[in-house]
Amino acid sequence: MLKYLVMGTAAIAGAASVPSQAFASEWGCQVLLCLSGDWQGTPSCHPPIDRLIDAMGSPGFSWPICPQANSSGARYDPYEACPQGWTPYAPASDRPGQGQASMCRIAADNLGQPASFGPRHGQADGSASATIQLGGRTVPVQLTYVSSGAHNDRTTTYYDIQRARRAKPYYIDYDDTNGLRQRSWFNLSRP
Repeated sequence: MLKYLVMGTAAIAGAASVPSQAFASEWGCQVLLCLSGDWQGTPSCHPPIDRLIDAMGSPGFSWPICPQANSSGARYDPYEACPQGWTPYAPASDRPGQGQASMCRIAADNLGQPASFGPRHGQADGSASATIQLGGRTVPVQLTYVSSGAHNDRTTTYYDIQRARRAKPYYIDYDDTNGLRQRSWFNLSRP
């Protein structure tokens, strides 16, 4: 945290030396500093972040950046990465144009373990369900059968699992005091 405070102080001091950009740059550096740590638990971060949240609803809003730290605007990624070997998948029920796949998928041949089919073998929609062991926990999976549509009409069986949602779905990229690119994840829930 001390590294962030030093970086933030230097960035704000540097911003004050350029009068035309000082106010916007100072706010951007405050936002970066606060979102890089525990802003909800830091009372001095509430005013700049409250201002940010209020400004986000304004027409023409532009994310405040900190040029001294080469910060990006905020980006949004609501889902955790899929487990190794699984790929993100967007079922037809996902809203089109959202760009976020809510499921993870793996071909049954690549799973490497048997699935356990319990007493509730089928779903209301007719699809099969099962459970697997993944990362030391039991996870529900749905079986999906996809036809190749080719002359030989080969069908591939996939296992689909729900992707975990992030507690902190927003992120900012910035350069730390050593010039290394960092990523800070945060949420914008007011305390």
